[in-house]
Amino acid sequence: MKLKYIIITSVFTLVFQLGFAQSDHKQQALLYFEAGRYYDAIKEFDAYKKTEKDPQLLIKRGLCHLNTNNPDGCIKDMVAAEKLKSLDDKRYKYIAMCYMAKYEYTEAAKFFKTYLNTLNSSSPEWNEIILKIKKCGYAANYKYRQQNAYVENLGSDVNTRFDEFGPAQSPTRPERYYFSSAREGTTGGLRNVDGLSDVLRGHYSSDMYMVDLINGNWSSVLTFGALKNSPQHDILQDFSQDGSVLFYTKCNKASKCVLFTDTFNVENIPSQLSEMNNGFPFNASKGDKDLFIFNDSLILFSSIKEEGEGGYDIYYTLKKDNIWQTPVNFRYPINTSANEIAPFLIKNGSVLYFSSDKTETYGGYDIFSATFTPDGKLDQVSNSGYPINSPGNDIDVEVSHDGMFALFASDRAEGYGGKDLYTAYFKEQITGMLETVENPAFISVFENNLSSTDVNVPIETAQKSAIPQRDFVCKPIYFAQDEDVLNTFNQNSLKSLADLMLIYPELKVQLFSHFTSDGKKEFDLYFSIKRAEKAAEFLAKSGINERRIHMFGCGANYPVAAPFINNIPSTLAGRTNRRIDLNILHSEDTNLKIMYDFPAVAGQYRDSLWDNFITNNQVVTFRVHFANVVQMLKNEVLSLSNDIIVEKGLADKSYTYTMGNYTSYDDALKMQSFLRTKGFEKARIMPYHKGTLVSRLDLIKLSAQYPDIEKFLSSGE
Repeated sequence: MKLKYIIITSVFTLVFQLGFAQSDHKQQALLYFEAGRYYDAIKEFDAYKKTEKDPQLLIKRGLCHLNTNNPDGCIKDMVAAEKLKSLDDKRYKYIAMCYMAKYEYTEAAKFFKTYLNTLNSSSPEWNEIILKIKKCGYAANYKYRQQNAYVENLGSDVNTRFDEFGPAQSPTRPERYYFSSAREGTTGGLRNVDGLSDVLRGHYSSDMYMVDLINGNWSSVLTFGALKNSPQHDILQDFSQDGSVLFYTKCNKASKCVLFTDTFNVENIPSQLSEMNNGFPFNASKGDKDLFIFNDSLILFSSIKEEGEGGYDIYYTLKKDNIWQTPVNFRYPINTSANEIAPFLIKNGSVLYFSSDKTETYGGYDIFSATFTPDGKLDQVSNSGYPINSPGNDIDVEVSHDGMFALFASDRAEGYGGKDLYTAYFKEQITGMLETVENPAFISVFENNLSSTDVNVPIETAQKSAIPQRDFVCKPIYFAQDEDVLNTFNQNSLKSLADLMLIYPELKVQLFSHFTSDGKKEFDLYFSIKRAEKAAEFLAKSGINERRIHMFGCGANYPVAAPFINNIPSTLAGRTNRRIDLNILHSEDTNLKIMYDFPAVAGQYRDSLWDNFITNNQVVTFRVHFANVVQMLKNEVLSLSNDIIVEKGLADKSYTYTMGNYTSYDDALKMQSFLRTKGFEKARIMPYHKGTLVSRLDLIKLSAQYPDIEKFLSSGE
C-alpha cells in the first residue's frame, strides 16, 4: 500500500511539474512577444502545447512569424485562429500584410478591405488602412514595369537576422564598406528601455562595422571597437569628402541623439559636434538624421521642421565664407506630406536619390530618384521600381563610386531578418558618378527664388526613362571531350552570359546539349544532360539563381550536321554536333537584342532534324513526359524513337524523360497510349509554347490561336 502511495505521489508530482513547465513556456512566450523578441517568442509558443488550441496565442505567434520574415507561417496561424472562432478582427489586417510581403497585392487589398469594414471611419486606423489599399492598387502591376537593376542580398557573411543598415563606401578605399548593425554581440549586450542589462526584455543597440569586398567575396566583418561603439545606438552617418573625418551619432534610450566626429587622430578620441559650438546646421538632438556629405561646403539631411511639407523632409545647406547657411527645403514634389529620408546626391549633382513612404510605393518606404536638367530645374521624380523596391522598407541608398551599382538596406521578406544590406546592379551605369561639381546646378535655381513647384514637372512615373537597347551575341559552347565543356574559352562565354543575366533579372536561359552517338541511347542522353549541368553550375556559381536555368539533354537525336556523308562518318559532324546551344528567354519589352551565332553548315551537309525542332518550337507543341528518375534511365523504349529529350531545371533533383515535340495533340495522344503499353502508366502529355512548358492559365489565353489546345484542356491532363 505504501509503494502504491509513493507511485501515485510521484506521478502527481511529475504531472504538476510538467504543467508548471508548460505554463512557464507560455509566460516566457508572452514576455518575449511584448518585448519584441519575436524569434525567441516563437520557440516558446511552439514549446507550449496549448498554443494550437488558443486563438489569441495563435494570433500572437502569427504576428511573430510576420516580424521574422515568414508570412506563410503567419497566414497559417491566422487561419487556424479563425477556425477556433477568434473574435480578433486584426487577423484580417495581419493576413493582408502577409500577402503584401509576398507581392500578392490583389489578395492583400481584399483582406485590407475586409478589415476596413470592421472599423469605424473615426478609427485611428481608418486612414492607415485606406493608404495600404491605395498602395496595393499602385503596386499591383509591379512585374510589368521596366526593371532597371538586378538586386542581390549581400549574404550571410554580412547580414544577420538582426538589423543591418546605413551602408557607406569608403572615400579612399573603394573595396571597403561601412555600415551599422544592431546584431548579436554589439557593445553593451542586451539592454532594456532604461539602458540596463536585461537578457529577457533587452535588445541590442547598434554598433558600427566595416567589411571588405575582395575578389568577389566578403571578408570577415570587423567592429569599430569600444572607442567609437558604446552601449548606446552608434549610427554611422557619412565621411568627409577626403575621408579624413567620420560623422556618426550616438542615441540614448529616449532616442535623443548627438552628432560626433572622429578625425582618426593618434589618440583616436571622438569629439562631439553640435549646433551650439560651430553653427553646424545638422541638429541630431532635434531629430535630424541621414547626414550626407556632398563636399566640404554642401550637406544634405532629413529633418522634421514646422515649415516643411509634413513629416520628414530633405534639406540641403551650403557653407559660404566659412558660415553654414539656413537649410533649404527641396519642396514638393520631392518632399511631400509623407516622410522623405536618406538623401544621396550623385557627384555631378544631376540625380538625387531618397526614400519616401508616400502612397506611390510598393508597401513601406521606396527608393525614389529626382533628376535635374543641366540648368538645375527639376525634371521628374520617379519610383525606382522593382526589384530595387519591395513591399518592405527600402532605404539608405548609396551609389558606388563607379556608378555600376548601389548598396541599400531593406527589411523585405526574402532577407535573413530585420533589415539586410542589398546590392543593386544597374543595367546602365550612373555616369554622373564619374563627374564632380563644386555646386550642383539646382542651387542656382533655389537662390533665384524658384521653388521646384515653379518648374514644369511631369507626372510621377513608376520607372525611369527608357534604357538604350543592348545587343548581345549568343554563341554555342563547343567541346571535343567532357573536360572541354568548361575550357577557358567556354568559361569566358558563360561568364558574359552570367553578367548579362545579372543585369537583366527577368532573363532565363535554356541549355540544349548535343553529342555524337557513342552507340547506346541511354548513355548518349544521360551524359548530354550531365554536360549541360556543368555549364549550368558555372552560371549558378557566377550568381545566377538556379530557377532561371533549364537544361535539355538531346544526345545524338538532333544533329545539325549529318553524321554520315556517302556512308562515311563526317568529321564536320564530329566538330559541330558536340556542343551546347544557349537559348535566352526574354520579353519583347526588355529592350535587349539577342543575336545567335548558329553553327554554319552547308545545305548538302546539313541535317534537318534540329532545324525542324526549332521551327516547331515557334508555336504550341505537345511532349509526352514518360519517366521521372534520379539516375540514368535504362529501358528498351529509348531505342525506339529519335525524338527523346531529357529535361531538368538546375534546382530540380530528378530528370524528366520526354518523347516527341508534336504540333498535333492527336499525335501526342497516340504516343502517350504507346508508352503506356510499354509500362509507363504515368505518361502525361505536357504543353509547350516556344519551347517552354506553359501553365494552364497561359494555355487558355492561347487557345483561340491554337485549336489543339482545346483538346488538351478538355482531356483533363
